[in-house]
Amino acid sequence: MITTKPAHKFFERHLDNDLTQLSRYLLKLEKDLFDGIYPKVSKEFAANIGGVHNLGTKFNIFQCYNPQIHKLFSALRELTVEACEYYNIDYKKQSYMVQGWFNTDGIAEPPINESTHYHDHLGGTGAPNFHGYYCVDAEPSFTYYKIGGHDNDSTQNINKNNRAILSETGHPHGIGPWPFDKPRITIAYDISPVMYMSGSELQHWVPLP
Repeated sequence: MITTKPAHKFFERHLDNDLTQLSRYLLKLEKDLFDGIYPKVSKEFAANIGGVHNLGTKFNIFQCYNPQIHKLFSALRELTVEACEYYNIDYKKQSYMVQGWFNTDGIAEPPINESTHYHDHLGGTGAPNFHGYYCVDAEPSFTYYKIGGHDNDSTQNINKNNRAILSETGHPHGIGPWPFDKPRITIAYDISPVMYMSGSELQHWVPLP
């Protein structure tokens, strides 16, 4: 029997976090990372890595002791269960793991027509691999998605603060303009079955129950 894969869908949850408090926490965490205070991230390494988003392989934000980040973590389980039901995947059999990081950057006018602006996660293989992000301070802005691959036209995902989204991988994306004199703050995450963890850094990904 031949089955047709469901059309792409964004899954979302709206949280009630205190975003002023969370923004302060993340900006302080960014300072600690670049000051060499955070475990596994030396000051010398951070100085040569660029933006804080490039430190994502060295720390997992879901290992931070913050109740608002934990609330997001709980929402990710709900989103992943929902996505698995949509794609007819057995959630429990996947034994999902999650890694997360945060971004505090934006660009005034990204090269939205250049393929180099777009990127994907986890090999871009699609479900059961998922990626998404949560807006802490990203309004008003949008994120471009090429649904179905690099050759497709861009779709704009309108960003809303306190909203988490989840998408299967395989749909390259890139941030839209951010012409504001303040950080564009988001938390991003990858969610992947434990069977794909081979080669990943030890003690980094955490189980999604």
